[in-house]
Amino acid sequence: MLSIQRSLFASLSKSVLSFYSRMATQETPSFDDLEPVDTNTQDDEYDSEWIELDQGEDVVGEIRDLTPNCGKYDTTVIELARGIGDVVAMWSNSQIDRQLEDNDLGEGDVVGIRHTEETGTFETEDGEEREYDIWEVRQLGGGE
Repeated sequence: MLSIQRSLFASLSKSVLSFYSRMATQETPSFDDLEPVDTNTQDDEYDSEWIELDQGEDVVGEIRDLTPNCGKYDTTVIELARGIGDVVAMWSNSQIDRQLEDNDLGEGDVVGIRHTEETGTFETEDGEEREYDIWEVRQLGGGE
């Protein structure tokens, strides 16, 4: 085991020294000179089943994890345990986030999240009216 660690350290040290040596004697490498990195997708990052609630659908479970600032729109990912071995992940939104935060709900709390059939409207800065879906969050034991 120790020889493997030494070998790994030696190879890492050579890579780092090679980089700094190159940087000291040459210009910064171009983007095309660099090696591509692995790209994680939502399927790679979470072992949970991904769900997307349609209007009128809901999910109930214990919050296992809240991971903010994910994806293209810096959205929270919520992982819920619906039962033993049944963990699902879903994208949150500002309505859900606000309701969780306002009620100090987080890991370990049992919640229900419903994509209601109701909608609301708002006016954009350009004066255009936009419609949005309304989401509701409930908690086990409510308001304790």
